[in-house]
Amino acid sequence: MTEIWQTSCWPHFTYNEALAAPLLLEIATRQGELTGLQAGLAPAEREEIILQAMTREAVHSFGIEGVKLDAVEIEVSVVASMKARSFGAVTRRSDAVAELMLDARTGGALNAERLMRWHRLLFHGMEVEDLGAWRGFDLVIAKSARADREEVLYNPLPHERVADEMAAFLGWLATDTSPLPIRAALAHLWFESIHPFSDGNGRIGRAIIELVFSQEAALPFSLSRQIEAEKKAYYTALQAGRVAHDGQIDATAFVQWFLGAVLSAGKVASDEVWFLVQRNRYFMEYRSMSARQEMVLRHLFSMGAARVALGVSAKAYGKISGVSAATATRDLVALEGQGALRRSAEGGRSTRYFFTL
Repeated sequence: MTEIWQTSCWPHFTYNEALAAPLLLEIATRQGELTGLQAGLAPAEREEIILQAMTREAVHSFGIEGVKLDAVEIEVSVVASMKARSFGAVTRRSDAVAELMLDARTGGALNAERLMRWHRLLFHGMEVEDLGAWRGFDLVIAKSARADREEVLYNPLPHERVADEMAAFLGWLATDTSPLPIRAALAHLWFESIHPFSDGNGRIGRAIIELVFSQEAALPFSLSRQIEAEKKAYYTALQAGRVAHDGQIDATAFVQWFLGAVLSAGKVASDEVWFLVQRNRYFMEYRSMSARQEMVLRHLFSMGAARVALGVSAKAYGKISGVSAATATRDLVALEGQGALRRSAEGGRSTRYFFTL
């Protein structure tokens, strides 16, 4: 099987601009809507969104590779890194991962030294071949560990060529003027095609996506969460984005998939921010509820939109607030009287109260 780097097309990546144009316009529109929604939140809430985006990005980027991270540990480390705003010695792997994520979101130029530092952070406290250096051996990317001929998906270029090919890649990245989503897509595909490290190429490649977007504004959501949700399509698109055509590498298939993933991730993020806006409006409108009533309802909101949509029963209200069933029912009836809740048609123990949003 002839690999794309063995042809005269390498490394001339191109894509169909006409197909990408409407998606780029839709991404710009969606980003503008999301920015507008976030402007309606309090500063602390906007900081919380950034924290969640960074935490999710780390957890889901590792999750794509089948590696589980403790989200709570990562969040604590992200907070510490955001407060320190400096990159020094780290003692825990969660701190190292958080520093990598924060560094990627600071933008700036990407060079070999920075990438190698990311590799050391990624595998902090672990034994990995060629840690913090380009790989010194050839790789095979296969469907499974068997790596039989039928199982091989891609053979990255020989390790002797990695240094020169990475220099060419970094030179392109420093001078390319494509729209940011296109640049991020091509950078990821090109980097993954080189596969310069012994391990962790996918995670570092997704950090490069974060860095590219950060040249203007860091992504306000986790793209890796969306990629993990579409993991099979992601790997298929990476393979389909390496097609030799008219002396160039036609990356259209991957670019189209990537732009769609950015759109989907933005839609999820917009829904989440809109939920926060609805929550804030809700408690402003129904300010006459008691402290106990507000505590219970805020607790339900903290569990997310899906939980709020289920409403609340007297039993659940009593469990959260610690009051008797009779007191819980009185509180719920009072909230219904204020217009904050509406009662379901079912009676008796099946009675539920739904939020008036």
